[in-house]
Amino acid sequence: MRPKFFYGYVIIALCFINMVVMRGVNGAFGVYYLALLEDFAWSRSDGASIASINFLVYAFASPLVGLAFDRLGPRLLMPLGALLVGGGLVLSSFAGSLVGLYFSYGIITALGQGALGFVGHNALISFWFVRRRATAIGIASMGQGLGALVMVPLTQILISQVGWRWTFIVTGSLLLFVLVPANALLQRRTPQEVGQYPDGDADPSHKVSVPRHGGRSNGGRDWTLAEAARSFPFWSVTVGHLALGTALFMINTHAIAHFVTVGYEKLAASFYFGFIGFIRIGATILWGSVSDRLGRSKAYGVAVIVTALGVACMIAMTFNAPLWLVYLTIVLYGVGHSAGNPTYGAVIGDIFSGRKIGLIFGYLEISFGLGSALGAWLGGYLFDLTGSYAWPLAVCLICYVISGLAIHACARWHERDGVYPETKGSLGRTRRITTESNVISTEGRNPSQQFANASRACYEEKRGVTLYPRN
Repeated sequence: MRPKFFYGYVIIALCFINMVVMRGVNGAFGVYYLALLEDFAWSRSDGASIASINFLVYAFASPLVGLAFDRLGPRLLMPLGALLVGGGLVLSSFAGSLVGLYFSYGIITALGQGALGFVGHNALISFWFVRRRATAIGIASMGQGLGALVMVPLTQILISQVGWRWTFIVTGSLLLFVLVPANALLQRRTPQEVGQYPDGDADPSHKVSVPRHGGRSNGGRDWTLAEAARSFPFWSVTVGHLALGTALFMINTHAIAHFVTVGYEKLAASFYFGFIGFIRIGATILWGSVSDRLGRSKAYGVAVIVTALGVACMIAMTFNAPLWLVYLTIVLYGVGHSAGNPTYGAVIGDIFSGRKIGLIFGYLEISFGLGSALGAWLGGYLFDLTGSYAWPLAVCLICYVISGLAIHACARWHERDGVYPETKGSLGRTRRITTESNVISTEGRNPSQQFANASRACYEEKRGVTLYPRN
């Protein structure tokens, strides 16, 4: 019997709210960046180095976050993350030098962002949703769009009215008084903790699930970190994450500065950047749904093409560029780049199932954090070197293409060489059985063997071959 209310929706709502604030904090650094440059007369590469330190700490803390998620669970980890981010922002308001901001924003805030970021949320959602994993991650990631839409312009308004120091205090207080108690009271690691099952299903002990085409859990295998690190998709995701992080945070850190450089007022530039977030609200859920239906590789391939067109338009923007070009840039880039989080989160969840999924997510996030640090610093360095953002944006184009090729390679591996080959075909005939690591097992004394048999049968039905005799 299906539960009247699936608690997974509460988990999605919490992840959404966390994403609103966390993406707002990340995106707002581009506004703080300009204010800090004016107050301290630093070079752009010096100012961007604050974000780079933040991303480096985030990167190297990610495995510890994954380990903490596996051992402590989200009910302890995520309130601690909110406490560190809030405290770090409040401390940043007292900083009077680069070193002070390196400590408060670069270290303290970054540790909290790791605990409240991609690793924990995507690992958590992978426990609660199986059939529509990318869609669920997409819904939670909509919060990133809303955070950019609301918090980036609001940060600019607050800085204009009360200065960047008080704005840090206001934002930090929001986390301390809202996110800390909400996560402490409402988070749960798995559906079993509230007597439910993933996707809100009834007792699945005798059930075969019917997924959407294009995404599935590799539920028959309980991956260890050592096994994952020896696999091709682990390193493919690592390279793709490095490229994606470089491109995303080169633009996130410098987009507002780019708009100002080509002749727009700071508030207008903040609004344009926020409008990218507004588009992301709908685009993220769109890409998650398309990924579940069409397949990870095809969906993300289309997204990369759209993103590349948006970045190319951004490069074409010169001083006093026509307004239609600005909005075309915003729409194309806003729609295209929104596919990154749901796609990478779903691909990792599809392949690396099991009890160590948080730790694996954490190690894979290292390269994303390193890319983010590189992108934030490299954008400022190349601008100081050339006096233009054209070259940094050209680097972004290349990085987005690399991220798309990495997803394509993972999808090919998953279909060809994965433990359980992907079964494509009509939605109604595609079958999958997952084990208790992601929730559903078949009737019988050996669920893992039952899963292997069923997966093999699906593959044989697709290929018209017999792999080896049944046990």
